[in-house]
Amino acid sequence: MEVKINSSELLKALNHVHGIVEVRHTLPILSNIILIAKDDILSLSSTNLDIYCSDVISADIQTAGEISVSAITFFEIVKRLPAGSDVIMSMESTDSELVIKCGRSKFNLSTLKIDDFPTISDADLSTAFVMTSEELIRLVDKTKFAISNEETRYYLNGIFFHKAERNSIQFLRAVATDGHRLAQYDIPLPQGAEDMTGIIIPKKTIQELRKVLDDADGDINISLNENKIKFSFNNLKIISKVIDGTFPDYTKVIPKDNDKKFSTKNTELKNAIDRVSAVAVNEEAKSKAIKLSIENNKMYLKVESQSKGSADETIDINYNNEKVDIGFNSRYLTDICNEVDGDEIDINLYDSISPAIILDKTDENLFFVLMPMRI
Repeated sequence: MEVKINSSELLKALNHVHGIVEVRHTLPILSNIILIAKDDILSLSSTNLDIYCSDVISADIQTAGEISVSAITFFEIVKRLPAGSDVIMSMESTDSELVIKCGRSKFNLSTLKIDDFPTISDADLSTAFVMTSEELIRLVDKTKFAISNEETRYYLNGIFFHKAERNSIQFLRAVATDGHRLAQYDIPLPQGAEDMTGIIIPKKTIQELRKVLDDADGDINISLNENKIKFSFNNLKIISKVIDGTFPDYTKVIPKDNDKKFSTKNTELKNAIDRVSAVAVNEEAKSKAIKLSIENNKMYLKVESQSKGSADETIDINYNNEKVDIGFNSRYLTDICNEVDGDEIDINLYDSISPAIILDKTDENLFFVLMPMRI
C-alpha cells in the first residue's frame, strides 16, 4: 500500500469514524480502523459490533492495499499534523507496520489484517426515505437530552422513531423519556416512511450520528427494518442495530386537562432558575428542587438548601387563574428551556401533583412533559 492524502481531509474522515471504536475489546480488530486504498479512494471504517461507520475520501493511490491500525493512535497522530499538509502512508506486503510520513515526522504503526473484521449488513433494510439534514438535526437535538441512562429500563436508552398522527395529519415523530421528562418532536412524514416500523435508536448511535450531521451536505438517506437503521449522506454511512425492546405507551403520561395556562419570557425564566439554584449547587438531587408559585400574573421561584440557605425571585407571567404551587427538578426544567427557540414559553398545569405540559410558541411540532417533585 502507498497512499498520498491531505491531512485535513484525513482528519475529517477520522472524526466521523473513530468515535465508535472501543479502546479495550476482547477482539483486537475492534480497536482498529480499517483502511482500504484503491481506485484513488481511501475508505475508512470501524465497528463496535452494534454500530458500523464508514467514510471515503479522495486520495492519490500509488499502490492499492488494505490494513487496520489502532483507531486511537492513528487519530492522535493525524490531529497533530499541520493542517492541509501532505501525508504519505506506505506498507510493504511483507511488513507488519504502516509507515506514516508528514514533513519531517515519521511514524511506524503496528497493524492487523482485516480478515476477521465484522460488518453489519444493510442488504435487508426494507423501508427507505429521505429527509433534510436540518429536519434530522432538530429531531435529534430537541429530544436527546431526555434519553434515560437507567440500564434496567434499557428500552428508554434511546430515541423512539415512529409514525404518528396529529389532527389527522401523519408525522414522523421522535420521542425520548427518562420517566421524569418527555421530549417529542414531529416532522411531516417523509415519502416512503408510510409503512415504517417503530424503532428505538440507541443513545450511542444518536451521539455518533449527531457528531457528523453538521458536515451533511444536502439530504440524509435513511433505510431501516425492525432490527437496524442506516443513515447515509455524501460518502459517509452509519449502520446501527436498534434496541431490542418495546417503547412504552408514552401517550398515557400526557395530561389531557391542564387548564391552568400561562406564558412567560423563556430567557427570563431560565436565568431566574439559574440564579436561585445557586444555593443548591453540588448538592443531592432532592436539593435541586425548585418551587414555583403561580398567581396574579406573577411566578415566585424558591430554592431551599438545608445547609446553605435559600433563594427566591419573582418574574412576570400572563396568568389570571387560581393559585398553583408546584415543584420541579430545576435542572430538568432548565434543560427544556434550553430547547425552546422562541422568546416565550407556554406552561400548562392542572394541579401541584400532575405533569406539566411545556410548549414553544414558535414551533407547534415541539412538545414537552415534565413530572413534578414533592417539595
